[in-house]
Amino acid sequence: MHDDLCLNVGVMDEKHEEFLKILSNIKTCEAELFLPLFEVMIRHTKEHFAYEENLMHAYNFYDKKVHFDEHETMLAEMNYFYEKAKKIPAFGKSYINEYAYEKFKRHVLNVDSQLAMFLKERSIA
Repeated sequence: MHDDLCLNVGVMDEKHEEFLKILSNIKTCEAELFLPLFEVMIRHTKEHFAYEENLMHAYNFYDKKVHFDEHETMLAEMNYFYEKAKKIPAFGKSYINEYAYEKFKRHVLNVDSQLAMFLKERSIA
């Protein structure tokens, strides 16, 4: 993972690395694997977000509402592009190739970094 995306919170960094591997696989896969891998990415993201949300609840993270809203928006976008890709594969490929990484990166730098700092300050991570 790029150093600028490393949060130095083990489980969060592991989940992010897994996401990046899935995204890389989708970008380079054969056409018949595109939708199944897109599904894998959505499932992974749901599990990842559920893990973070459980942490935020358990430790009463001060900005959990904003973070939860961001998760909801990101999943809604993924599902929207997945459904479109079923009918128009190029639409889904455009999302994966031109948008998904930048959206992920902004989320890590602007939202997850706050949670990571909160956890580290409390010696939770």
